Amino acid sequence: MPPIPSFHVVGVSHHTSPVEERERFAFSPAQIASALEQFRQQETTALLLSTCNRCELYWWGTEDGEARFLELAQVRGSDLSIPLHRYHGMAAARHLFLVSAGLDSQILGEREILGQIRRAYEEARLTGTTNRDLELIFSTALSAGRRVRRETLVGRHPASVSSAAVELGRQQLGGYRGREVVVLGAGEAAEGVLRALRDQGASRVTLVNRHVEKARTLARAWGAEAEAWEELDRGLQTADLLLVATASARPVITDDRLEEAARVRSGRPLLVMDLAVPRNVEPTSRRIRGIELLDLDDLQRLCCPTAGVATAALAEAEAIVEDELLRLALGLRSRLAAPQLADLHRLSLEMAEEESARALSQLESLSQSEQEVVRQMAERLVRRVLYPVSRSLRAEVQSPVSILEIGQGSRASGNGTPDH
Repeated sequence: MPPIPSFHVVGVSHHTSPVEERERFAFSPAQIASALEQFRQQETTALLLSTCNRCELYWWGTEDGEARFLELAQVRGSDLSIPLHRYHGMAAARHLFLVSAGLDSQILGEREILGQIRRAYEEARLTGTTNRDLELIFSTALSAGRRVRRETLVGRHPASVSSAAVELGRQQLGGYRGREVVVLGAGEAAEGVLRALRDQGASRVTLVNRHVEKARTLARAWGAEAEAWEELDRGLQTADLLLVATASARPVITDDRLEEAARVRSGRPLLVMDLAVPRNVEPTSRRIRGIELLDLDDLQRLCCPTAGVATAALAEAEAIVEDELLRLALGLRSRLAAPQLADLHRLSLEMAEEESARALSQLESLSQSEQEVVRQMAERLVRRVLYPVSRSLRAEVQSPVSILEIGQGSRASGNGTPDH
């Protein structure tokens, strides 16, 4: 029997769904907090992971988590045309470990996903929607992710959506020398873009955000300029590259805005990269002459995310994942054995007490100290008899375990395609 039959995951990712479908499942921080509070009130053990390339519900128990997931995303019945991936038991744990290691990412080995998993786990833990088993699974998954990045070349690969976008921009523009770049947003993704632009030597970078003071603080840290939101149209008229990465739930760059910018630019091309889910740029802007719009799916198509990562490095990373899965399996088996060991200990004490009481009832002339000697002798004898059983159980728990054997019956099920 798999040691974690109650662990499940259902979700949508870049493997099977384009960005226009994934954005239907994108949860804002406020929506995640609300969902976790619902889980807590209903005593559901679960957490939500929502990133630009995946949205997944992990849960512990026997309830229908998939129905809950679709309800949270407000996707119903005939509206659901998006293939979901589903994993159960050890297969669900393996999927989580591969995600944590960056081996399941759109950009292989990406850095951001490890922090995103850690924050999702911490938010669920602080809200009160985790249990000891879920916490062990996620803490071991985070350990696997850290080891892959620390011990393999996958971790040294400069991988993130932000850095990949900036690298693609460099290729498309022929370098950043003399080029003007506008970055829209002031969150984690925008900071990653600014960092990558600095590393690429871009010197004419302007950060635009609705909260200009926040933009100024972030821009100052990465050698960029900051402008108020009202200056965005002027920036669109002169920039060579626009990188959009806000947390807005709807497009902030409209067709009208880009059409006006294109008219003023008089045919000079503008490269626009939309790094957000939900998308921040109206997709129909692709039809505007002089505007080249790329989204996350284009980024994956053009960036060749496995470039520079040797097969041997991937094998090393996968070996670390399997090693950490084995460690998880042993930890979970130890927990399963703990109640049995506790029962053995309790039984030994009860037997010792019963046998010593029977003997002492026939030895009324013994002093208190002599009676105590009899009690201790009975306890030692019973424990010596039970010790081989306890030792055998502990040895079984700590013995090497085949992960493939553990995972039997835990493969993905349903209509979704397993992620690899």
